[in-house]
Amino acid sequence: MATETVSIVIKAFDQTQKALRGIQAAFGKLSKVFFNFKTALVGAVGAGGLGLLISNSLKATDALAKTAGRIGTTTEALSALQYAGQLTGVEVNTMNMALQRFTRRAAEAAVGTGEAQGALRELRLDARKLTELPLDEQMLTLADAFADAEARGVNPLKIAFKLFDSEGAALVNMLSNGKKGL
Repeated sequence: MATETVSIVIKAFDQTQKALRGIQAAFGKLSKVFFNFKTALVGAVGAGGLGLLISNSLKATDALAKTAGRIGTTTEALSALQYAGQLTGVEVNTMNMALQRFTRRAAEAAVGTGEAQGALRELRLDARKLTELPLDEQMLTLADAFADAEARGVNPLKIAFKLFDSEGAALVNMLSNGKKGL
């Protein structure tokens, strides 16, 4: 028996390199398109966001000016009182309403009428003298009177309700710290 030797020649052609280079080029082009779109989108959102920020800021400034005018104080004094309130957890709208009610009630007490008369007496304050002061100074005076009254055993919540109506509950902590705390 004879042995036969068979030779097989295998030729392989590497075609994967070419395909991978094509895919890599396609991804490169796609990423350029994506990043150009991303840049345009960020620019558009940024400009829109800035416009919204400016719009909201102008609305807040307008609301501050209108509220200050309504209660007879300056925007600086009102914003300072709002900030002091926020530090003790009082919302801006709550502070605005409380100040509006206090302004009216203090004016009534100054002419001898209204709910605030007795509360101001308990705080040992003269309603006429108090209403002659600017609102921010009225609040500083009230804060010292609240701190003193609390030390004397006067119920600050009851007084706050008489001066500020239901918003007074939110102001008790702020006022009980006295002038230095405010």
